Amino acid sequence: MKIEDIQASDASSLEPMMLHTIRTSVRVDEVEMVAVVANVLANMRWAFDHAQQCVHLKCVDEGRIVGVVLVKNFWNLCSLFVDPDYHRRGLGRRLIEAAVEQCAPRNERSYLQVNAAPNAVAFYRSLGFAKLEGAKGFGTSTPMALPLSAQ
Repeated sequence: MKIEDIQASDASSLEPMMLHTIRTSVRVDEVEMVAVVANVLANMRWAFDHAQQCVHLKCVDEGRIVGVVLVKNFWNLCSLFVDPDYHRRGLGRRLIEAAVEQCAPRNERSYLQVNAAPNAVAFYRSLGFAKLEGAKGFGTSTPMALPLSAQ
């Protein structure tokens, strides 16, 4: 498996993988699910239109995209998806580490921020993210941040 930059030609295979992962792994009610899917797809389209303003990486296994991470403006971690068949293999961690490496020198805020889905909070904590007190999340998400100076 290798991690590499997303290409415009990846859009057609990226969207189904992300939607499958969301519907399989994200545990929210149907109303919030509709909002999550719309937000994820809007962020993906934004990334393709603003490639110079983000880090957008994929993990590929035998020619198939099995993971993706998107960090808008080098601080806003918008998407981290790993195909459920590849969970618990360290791919999410590897994608975050690769994104941090690319974002750190271009990030004016010195941290990455994420709105973690309820079932992803423990994963982000294991990577060093901490809850952002007083920050507003998206739906039932928990706002969290990772200081880049600690990397």
